Amino acid sequence: MSDTASNAAVQGELWSSDPQAWARTAEGRILPLYERILQRLQPEPGTRHLDAGCGAGLFASLAARTGTDVTGLDAAAGLIEYARAERPGPRYVLGDLARMPFPDNGFDTVTAFNSVHYAADPRRALAELARVTAEGGRAVLTVGAGPDQARSAALINPLAARGEVPGPFDLTDPDAAAEALLDAGFTEAATFHIAFDVDYTSIADAVAAQLPAGPVAAAVRHSGRAAVESAFHELFGPLTRTDGTVRMRLVFRCHEARR
Repeated sequence: MSDTASNAAVQGELWSSDPQAWARTAEGRILPLYERILQRLQPEPGTRHLDAGCGAGLFASLAARTGTDVTGLDAAAGLIEYARAERPGPRYVLGDLARMPFPDNGFDTVTAFNSVHYAADPRRALAELARVTAEGGRAVLTVGAGPDQARSAALINPLAARGEVPGPFDLTDPDAAAEALLDAGFTEAATFHIAFDVDYTSIADAVAAQLPAGPVAAAVRHSGRAAVESAFHELFGPLTRTDGTVRMRLVFRCHEARR
């Protein structure tokens, strides 16, 4: 098995740890990101769209409601199965972001929400995204870039086994990301930001929303749930308000590339 195929299998297993919990407690928390990107793309009916790293299919289903011809791709069999059962409309494909089973120029628009940096070779994944984007088409990639998100990763990633969390490839730097996108085959790239608050009813609610994510599943598997929950209490303690609710500020660096 190649390194990219092996990595896709590992990530697919981690992100399939609890698909229903991901869809129920986590994915909807970033709905404002999906809505704003969809508003920016404004796809016309019949537009061919690929959501690369589609998760449980929330964005794909939103895009399909506009009349867009949507394909969702993900390496997590559990998430693909959930999407097919609960969010019909798009076509869902199990596959590797770095080896996508689609023809050249196959999509008018492409999205990759917080997925590229999970590939074993992110630059190869970017080249694949460029390859399947039609000439004149657009791709939007996002990555978490806020201080709360960075602190979460700093607390959780060391608890996972080596190789089971994203590596050093950085899409948060606008200049480096633009250079990587141009090298991948896109003709131009621009960066913008989307930020919003996510509220949880309690620290327990906040922790529960993190547990289905792949890096957290890796941390639980390697270090145990108690260690992971302790790290999250350290994260969410300062974010807890007097009424016990938790507010986390999410910031996403978004890169729009044209081909």
